[in-house]
This record gives sequence, structure tokens and C-alpha cells, in this order.
Amino acid sequence: MVSLKEIDPQTALCVSGHRPSRLPGNGDLDAPEMQPVISALRHELIAAIDRGMTTVLHGCCAGWDIICGEQVIALKKQYPHIKLVSVAPYAVHFFSREDCWTPDWINRAREVIRQSDTGISLAEHYRPGIYYERNDVLLAHSSELICYHDGGRGGTAYTVRKAREKGLTVHNLYEPSG
Repeated sequence: MVSLKEIDPQTALCVSGHRPSRLPGNGDLDAPEMQPVISALRHELIAAIDRGMTTVLHGCCAGWDIICGEQVIALKKQYPHIKLVSVAPYAVHFFSREDCWTPDWINRAREVIRQSDTGISLAEHYRPGIYYERNDVLLAHSSELICYHDGGRGGTAYTVRKAREKGLTVHNLYEPSG
């Protein structure tokens, strides 16, 4: 078990991205439009590991966070030294607060959290601003960000802006279609 205090930000990266509705094919891994995104994500994760990154932190939300967690878990077969840290904003009723938590996303999230090297919740219950606090914790323990940000507003925009302000290297995998 790895605690946040033990994480060296110089060898850690975090991920941030959109909920399923703003991902290609609604984040369905089998959707043809999602295939290039998954391929780019795997390539970026492997490149980060090759640069010496050993820890990946994700925020536990349906969509990009869970997809990234799944990819890290898959890469652990090839790179058993890497660690996955799940940082949930809060614990109680987390899977019921947003519409994007379908039974499939809940099952996927539970499996990612179960297979994580460390899982924490910042608070017991939801409170205003907790998602931003979670994003700040991710950034505070990382030197790089792999994101999927389409340029719109929201938590991912906040995280990308804060990452750049803090001097983190940002790898945005969003590519507009057409």
C-alpha cells in the first residue's frame, strides 16, 4: 500500500478528462472512434513509464479516469513496478451523485479501485468544491498530466489550467474530428 506522502511527484503523473458523454463513442472501448484514443493513451503511458514515471493517480470518475485506470492495470502485466493510486473525492453515495454512473461504469470503477495499489477518499460525504480539491491533490503529487480535454469548461479545464500554472508537463490526447 502506497500513501500519498510516499509518492515522489517527480516519478508520478495524474490523469484528468471528461465523463463518458464527452468522450468519443461515449467512452465505449469497443466504439471505433474510441480506438485511436485508447491507442494514444497506451502509447503515452508507456512513454511516461520509459521516462521513469512509476505512479499514476486518477480521480475515480466515470469516463476518462476509469479508462486510464483500466489501461494502467493492463500495463502492469508488462510493467509490474508501476503503481495505480485511486483518489476519490468522497466515499458515501459517490456512485449515485451523477447521471453518468450506469451499472457498467459502476462495475468498471469498482474493479479499478479494487485493483489499485492505493485507494483513498478525501471526504466521507459530498461537499461543494470537493472535486476541485481532489484535482488539486492529484496535481500536488504529480509532475505530468495526461488528459483528454476538448477545450470546454468544467473540472478538466480547471485541472489543465492549474497543471500549466504549476509547471506540469501536459499531454492532451484530444484531437478534434473532421
